[in-house]
Amino acid sequence: MSEIHYIEENLPHRVSEVICINCKHRWIAVRPCKNKLKDLECAGCHQQGYVIETGELFDFGEESF
Repeated sequence: MSEIHYIEENLPHRVSEVICINCKHRWIAVRPCKNKLKDLECAGCHQQGYVIETGELFDFGEESF
């Protein structure tokens, strides 16, 4: 049986609600901290440069599971 490797051990990440100000599509984004919002592509309109955070941040520590 293979070992389970948790992504949070190797790569700091951020979870937040984001919205595309171009088409108003909202989703929960999970991305590495080094990724900039302007580089995210909207799943609704497929454009880059329009994604902003709504201010809704999520913390999924081990106690959440």
